[in-house]
Amino acid sequence: MRRSTGLLLAGLLMAVPATAGCGAVAGARPVGPTLVAATDANGLTPVRFDFRSTDPVEAVPTVIVARGTTVVLTVGSDVARRVLVPEQGRALDVTAGGTVTLRFLALGTLSVRVAEPGANRGGTVIGHVRPRH
Repeated sequence: MRRSTGLLLAGLLMAVPATAGCGAVAGARPVGPTLVAATDANGLTPVRFDFRSTDPVEAVPTVIVARGTTVVLTVGSDVARRVLVPEQGRALDVTAGGTVTLRFLALGTLSVRVAEPGANRGGTVIGHVRPRH
């Protein structure tokens, strides 16, 4: 990210809480990096998020993908967790030190969460996948 863009983004982040008023969400995390994922020769868009139980999730990344492509989402975790994609009603268990992979069409913004094994709600957001408009 260029310095001027980073400063503009930082300025917007500082201005938003002051203008948000009563609608502000307490404890909201700062916006994380935005990355653009490339589609491979087979028309698949690989996206990966990793969860480390010892590292707090402070800034949640957003990955931009081409609308309508097949996203191959891989989530890794150092501890056993349940990976949730609530917008699709998907829940997969990942073993300690393992990964899980799921595929979906990029039609809307999705949040990727990790929760305690067996949970079907809540969890910690570790990333967002957002289609380009």
